[in-house]
Formats: sequence, structure tokens, C-alpha cells
Amino acid sequence: MSSDSSIDQNDFVVEEMNSVVPVAWWERLGSGMISPGIGFGIVAGIASAVLYTLANISLRNAISVDPFIVSTFKAAPTVLVLTPYLAAVKASGRPITTSRQWIPMFIPICLIGQVIGNGAFQVALGSIGLAASVPITLGSLLIGSAILGRLLLREPVRTRTLISIATLIIAVIVLSQSRGVEPVEWNSSSADLSEEPVDWLHSPIIGALCAVSSGLAYAVFSTTMRFTMKRGMLASMAMWISGVSGTLALAGIVAVRTGWSPIADIPAAMWQSMILAGIFNFTAFVAISTALKVLPVVAVHLINASQVAMASVAGVIVFDEPVTKLLVIGISLTLAGLTILATRRRPAPDPSLTFQSTFRSE
Repeated sequence: MSSDSSIDQNDFVVEEMNSVVPVAWWERLGSGMISPGIGFGIVAGIASAVLYTLANISLRNAISVDPFIVSTFKAAPTVLVLTPYLAAVKASGRPITTSRQWIPMFIPICLIGQVIGNGAFQVALGSIGLAASVPITLGSLLIGSAILGRLLLREPVRTRTLISIATLIIAVIVLSQSRGVEPVEWNSSSADLSEEPVDWLHSPIIGALCAVSSGLAYAVFSTTMRFTMKRGMLASMAMWISGVSGTLALAGIVAVRTGWSPIADIPAAMWQSMILAGIFNFTAFVAISTALKVLPVVAVHLINASQVAMASVAGVIVFDEPVTKLLVIGISLTLAGLTILATRRRPAPDPSLTFQSTFRSE
């Protein structure tokens, strides 16, 4: 999962390419990301859903590792990629933020998104599985975003949104009663090195509560990020702050809880899963930000609803998670709630105006 599905716009690149000479394929791709068309936006939206699903599969595969270790390395690629990029932006004389006064307030919000959001989601994966964790987290994210958007951003909450929220709440309750997988024991290194089982941490109720907490933490982060972006902060700068603060905080938690020595015992396959999770998560953010440049946010939400179906299929096929009636009902309710949220009555077209995308959510 990710907390970026509610972001209105992104400024990873702010210059359009004006060269009159033939350009390479990677330059054309970059130009498409700067000023994408509708088709490119749809492809980017679908790609983001696939990439987020791949990230979640990688995270699910790493549940034998301490969740805070996994979350630390999940956040690292964002720092590694955006540090040189922002340095180049700064060196070119372009501003990376015009709202420095919001940075001190934004840092603790980033910690909520990184520590609670990523950490709790990883615990949920080990407790209730991929098929149940993703819809609960996504539903809680959208519920929290609608409420916080109304309180902080003064965004309207329409009747359709309220119906969607009610449907998602029912879906979360149903999914919390479905047991996605048998409890999985993890410790600071791998399942093969487990010591004492922590049964309470792997109970379905705790897993469901962690998934809800993760979604609400992502909602707090994404809403605050939108708030700071509307006041002049680049999305890339906001993500860099989130990555740096999250990596440092999570690394500190690992150092206090277990120390760094057990990391040497993590199998190579788990390292691969953690690194891939970070890479997939970051590239998915770039893709969804590109989609949001040209598509309405409700359309992107609808495209990303496919994550629920893909996560369910992956949980059952890849990880042999059992299919229960409550799981099917809960997933169906989640898809229904997302569909209600992402459909709206279109205004009558004005023939004097050309089509323009809007970035305002329901």
C-alpha cells in the first residue's frame, strides 16, 4: 500500500523539453511524464496499481523478517533516488519549496505515515494475509482521507461520498472477521531463527486493527502532504522529507529493539524482497503522480481499486491464503464502495470549452 493515492498533483519535473533536434526514447518518455496525454495517464494509472501490488507481494513475502526492518529498507530507495534529483533542482536555481514554515509540522506527520503506516501494514500482512490487508487498509485510507479532507482542506463531503464511506466501513468490519492466513511467526531475522512466538501479535483481530491503523496513518500523511503542496512544496521534496525522517526513525527503532547484528542472518531471498518492495513502491508513486496530472482523482481511485482484486488473487495463488465467504463478501463490498466513490454525475458539456481534467476529489 501506499499513502499517495489522494495526492492532487506532482512536480517531480517542472521543465518542458523545448529541443528541436531529435530526442532519444528516454527523453520522449520523460516528456510524456511532464505533459502526459489522457492515454498516457490511463497507462500510468494502471501501472501504478500493478506496481503497488508487486510491492505488496514483496512485503508479504518478507513477513518472516521484523516489520520495522522491512519498513526501513522499504523507505530507503526514496531517499537514494530523490536526494540527487533535488540536489540538481536546487543547483539549477529552481525552488523546491516556498513553504519552509510547514516543514517542522510535516516531519512528525511523516513519522506517522512511515512508522505506523508501513510498520502496522507489515504486521497485518503477517497476521491476516495479503487478500484481507489490502482492502482493509485501502478502505480505511479513503475513509480517513474523506474526513480529514473535510476538516483540514474544507473539501465537500457529498452524499455519494457518505454512502461510499458507509459501505467501506461495513467492508472493513466484515474483513476483520475473516481469517486470511494462519498466524506466521516472525522475529528480527527470519522464520527459521524464531525464538518465542508472539501469539497476540498474530491474532486476526490485531491484524485487522493494524490494517485499519495503517490506512488511517496513510490518510493523515497524504492529506497533510496535499496541504503542504498547495502551499508551495514540491511533491518530490515532501516525499524526500518523508523518506529521510522515516528511514532514520525506523532504523532507530530497530537499533533499540533488536540491534543491527541480526540483520546479518537475514536470508538473501528476504533481502531481495525488501529491496524490490522499496523500488516498486517508489516507481508506483511516480506512476500515480503522472496519472494525476491528466486524470480526475476519482478516475485514478477507480483504477487503483483494481489493487484489491489483484491482491486477492495474489494472496490466494501465490501464498495459498484460504478463500472464505467473509473474505469474498468483504472484498466485494470494498470494490462497491470504491466504485461509488469514483463515480459522479458529470456536468453538461460546454461546447465552447475543450476537455480539461480536474484534480478535485469527491
